Amino acid sequence: MASTTHNRAGEITYRQLGPLTIEITITTYTKNSSVAADRDSLDVFWGDNTNQFVRRDNSKTRIEPNDIKINYYIATHTYPGAATYSVSFLDPNRIGGILNVNYPNSIDIPFFLSTTFTLLDQQFQGFNNSAILLQPPIDIGCVNKLFIHNPNAFDADGDSLAYELAAPLQAVNTPVPGYKLPDEIGAVLNNSFTINVLTGEVRWDSPKLQGEYNIAIKIKEYRNGKLINVILRDMQILIRACENEPPTVKAIDEICIIAGTKVSLIIEVDDPNTNQKVKLTATGGPFNIPSPAILTGPSIFTPVKFFATLDWQTTCDHISNQYHQIVLRAVDNFYPDSTGLATLKTIRIKVVGPPPKNLTAKSENSQIRLEWDAPYDCEITTNKYFQGFSVWRKISSTNFEPDTCNPGLTNSPYERIFPKTLSQENEKYFYVDKNIKNGNTYCYRVQAEFAKLTSTNNPFNRVESLPSNETCLILSRDIPLITKVSVINTSDFNGEIHLRWTKPFSEQLDTLKNPGPYRYEILRADQNLNFVTIADFLIPYFISPLDTNYIDKNLNTFANQYFYIIVFYANGIKYGESPQASSIFTSATSSDKTNKLTWNSETPWSNLLYKVYRKNDLNQLDFLAQTSEVSYEDKNLLNDTLYCYVIQSEGTYALPFIEEPIINFSQEVCNAPHDNVAPCPPVLEVINICDILNSDVNEDELFNTVKWTNPYLSCPDMADDITSFNIYYAETINDPLIKITSQEVKTPYQYYHFPENGLLGCYSVSAVDFLGNESILSNKVCVDNCPFYELPNTFTPNQDGKNDRFIPRANLFILKIDFKVFNQWGNLVFETTDPEINWTGSTGSGNELADGTYYYTCKIFESRVSGVTESKNILSGFIHLIRN
Repeated sequence: MASTTHNRAGEITYRQLGPLTIEITITTYTKNSSVAADRDSLDVFWGDNTNQFVRRDNSKTRIEPNDIKINYYIATHTYPGAATYSVSFLDPNRIGGILNVNYPNSIDIPFFLSTTFTLLDQQFQGFNNSAILLQPPIDIGCVNKLFIHNPNAFDADGDSLAYELAAPLQAVNTPVPGYKLPDEIGAVLNNSFTINVLTGEVRWDSPKLQGEYNIAIKIKEYRNGKLINVILRDMQILIRACENEPPTVKAIDEICIIAGTKVSLIIEVDDPNTNQKVKLTATGGPFNIPSPAILTGPSIFTPVKFFATLDWQTTCDHISNQYHQIVLRAVDNFYPDSTGLATLKTIRIKVVGPPPKNLTAKSENSQIRLEWDAPYDCEITTNKYFQGFSVWRKISSTNFEPDTCNPGLTNSPYERIFPKTLSQENEKYFYVDKNIKNGNTYCYRVQAEFAKLTSTNNPFNRVESLPSNETCLILSRDIPLITKVSVINTSDFNGEIHLRWTKPFSEQLDTLKNPGPYRYEILRADQNLNFVTIADFLIPYFISPLDTNYIDKNLNTFANQYFYIIVFYANGIKYGESPQASSIFTSATSSDKTNKLTWNSETPWSNLLYKVYRKNDLNQLDFLAQTSEVSYEDKNLLNDTLYCYVIQSEGTYALPFIEEPIINFSQEVCNAPHDNVAPCPPVLEVINICDILNSDVNEDELFNTVKWTNPYLSCPDMADDITSFNIYYAETINDPLIKITSQEVKTPYQYYHFPENGLLGCYSVSAVDFLGNESILSNKVCVDNCPFYELPNTFTPNQDGKNDRFIPRANLFILKIDFKVFNQWGNLVFETTDPEINWTGSTGSGNELADGTYYYTCKIFESRVSGVTESKNILSGFIHLIRN
């Protein structure tokens, strides 16, 4: 069988050549010395009920150290229609001795690779090429040393990628038998195996047993949130027993830059073993595209420490929603063949579109005209990647801050009002907003739009640039604008609010068409929004003096929020009214040593920040904090002590000739914190005798030790007031957890439980404080009975009272068996379902059997926490029946 050992690792990638035609590349990594199992062709199944033998391209074959041969099989295929297909191949043999695949017989397990993909409608959805995997799927690690690997997938279409660990396959949708994750082999302490779903970085911290392991990684490709293909890569990890530390690589983890910026990163390479040399290489998408990145530094094994430089002059064609990923690999020369332990460092670089510059707004024929600079920095791109500009708007300004790593206005406070414009005039791009209303303050931003194009010039994989500066304008200032709604006294019957407004602009009000006298009417409503007139002011001429401050009295500012509108009349005719504006209303809720404040207001201006004040013992306001959010938590207070607060807002219309900042105060709100917060839950583990079970264990002595942690370890800020713990139990996984006991706080934190049905059951624990607040339940831990069944191979039914019956040596937690005995001709001579067996050496009808050797099989039915299950193991062997 050793001559057929063969496959180590591999994957299937493809590129789309036409609407229904793809070219696949199957890359396999095989055992070079396994000549008998070398494959000059593979039987490829295309997923449309056809298959084809594909010959190896021997011109590309490479021989690598560690007995590795790299093979490439390339073929094209045309499908009958656009749909989702899976292309695959199966080979009879993996290599032998894989520790986590059907060990020790992995050599008998088939090697199966597949890639599932969707042929899209090229006119509307674009082409669909798979990602390519730039890092080989074989890597070396050392026992008890951190192992890092990254497949480093690159997708030229700009689709988003995600990574997921999976079981290797032996056929379609059929995992290999006996598969375990690498961290399940050997000791479990300090042994974890994980993958980063965004970067694909695999970390094993750290291997415990030397040998060969295989894992599978799914590389998932998404477009517009929809899964369009999945590559299943089968990978091998070689773990050696070596006293060697991996090299170290120091470089930035992530950077976001504007297209046109040159990236220059310094990379420091070192090794704890200073007598070793290290070689640095790099792979990644930026090396595979026009205007590529350049790694400058030693290209051979070099004494440490040394430095290298990564330079990349980015262009507008590099703009993408996805990070460009570079994986640096530093490997030492620990072994004589100049291979050794490697470490990988992942660098992610996002290139974003520059913002349009110098956006302005002006009134024009009852419309708003926007203009910004032309030419745009990235309007010249390959394949019409730059599509134009989108226009975004919101009513009133906002404190929105563009983020270079998350550019664009989607999911921002702005609304897109025009998807694409390239209109130019007088060396300026422009857009005219016709859908506007008097009295509103309109704030605008524009952004550049990039996209790849289908064969019919339909865009896909849209990318947004950084947005422009914000510009705001009110079309016509011929109505009043409220600038203050500030609470100056909090009371349930004697509250007061300071109201202020501005008169219309005289330049924008035609007083010939709209002669005086002029009247200002103040409308007020509470949160029910039933407006009533509370005051009005009459002036004969527009320029007549008018105090636009008003103190609204006798209000219930303690419980109500108030809303105001200023209505403007010219010569007895309503001309217009101000936008509605409200006071700030604050609410407070209690928590343990904490007051939680929330507030709201509805204003035509934008409140950019809030200041939180708390009254001191002298009844004066002390500044606590400043925030742009509409909530705040005041912590570390004394429970059941009253605290009082006021919120101050600072806002803006972002308009000329309007007071700025616009400052207003909320009502005063008072609240006492109260301990209504439950403790944090403990972390639970359950230990039982199964961990050391042997044939000498007495079933009557079995119990579960339920242990839990001190909740303060996970919540150090929690109040020190836990008085007890509740222990919950359920016999099966589907039964509800029921409290079985409560235990006062004492160390160690544990409880001994003697279940009625062996050891099986599920447990959870909660913590209870002195006020009776109970935490959520801890993690749920389920334990099974540990069935133990052992049979002898000899018995002597000679009626001497010693060993006269064939019975098990050990029988724990076995519900029933299916035990059969056969003679040398294969005839059934005895059977039973009793776990005690009690075979006397006779047939089922009572006839004594002759001395000799008999063959038996025994199916075991065990009691499990999920219900009665049949054991996966079937005992079998020989029984020596000796009477004389």
